[in-house]
Amino acid sequence: MAFNPQGFRTIDFIGSVDGSAGSNRKIHAYITNDDTSALQTAGYFNSIAGRVLKGDIIFASLDLDGTPMLRNYVISSNTGGVVAIAAQNVA
Repeated sequence: MAFNPQGFRTIDFIGSVDGSAGSNRKIHAYITNDDTSALQTAGYFNSIAGRVLKGDIIFASLDLDGTPMLRNYVISSNTGGVVAIAAQNVA
């Protein structure tokens, strides 16, 4: 499947590491019927590149029409409209 912006929300802002307002990061939530392999496909979050920054956190509730699960991701890069994520709760 493809990213569905209706399931994506910014929850809050996190303080900055250097005290400047421009370096704030965000916590996001995302709910979807997609599974982990779909979310981790290159380019999945590209359509929201303007809304996310490197270091932002995404709490994802996945596979709601199958076996629901929670996965946490961090935006590992966002360059030129290409967003990459890294799974944070890996076994």
